[in-house]
Amino acid sequence: MMAAAGFCLADAPAIKVSPSADFSNPAMINSNVRDECKLPESQAAASMRALQEAGVTAETAPEDQLKANGYYLKLRLENAVSMGNAFIGHRKFVAMSAQLYKDGKLLDTFTGSRDSMGGMWGGFKGSCSVLERCTQTLSKDLAAWVKTKLSS
Repeated sequence: MMAAAGFCLADAPAIKVSPSADFSNPAMINSNVRDECKLPESQAAASMRALQEAGVTAETAPEDQLKANGYYLKLRLENAVSMGNAFIGHRKFVAMSAQLYKDGKLLDTFTGSRDSMGGMWGGFKGSCSVLERCTQTLSKDLAAWVKTKLSS
């Protein structure tokens, strides 16, 4: 139980999170993925949901808040690959990084990636849907990492 360790996430101040997980190098990402899938927004939204489900109080804040007092989580998409399709099979991949700051100073960096072939009924899903599946799972990885950083 977290309270036994002398720290309760519910009592912690809200962590500020960048409102979008922008691509660190947009030129690396295929234009159809950039233009159609809206991954920066969906990664940020999935990250907020996963943080809240993990018991971390989070709120979006612009990156100019990074140097303010408290915690700030800067999200970035490092890569997104969309190969295959519903007929021959999906091969999708999303990689992200997140930098956790406290009072404007970098504490630690998370890096992670997830891939998917579409899962159950993958043949009935579009490419963006499968990429979003990757962002949702990756967000759960991120939330677990943040929770350990805030409780240590």
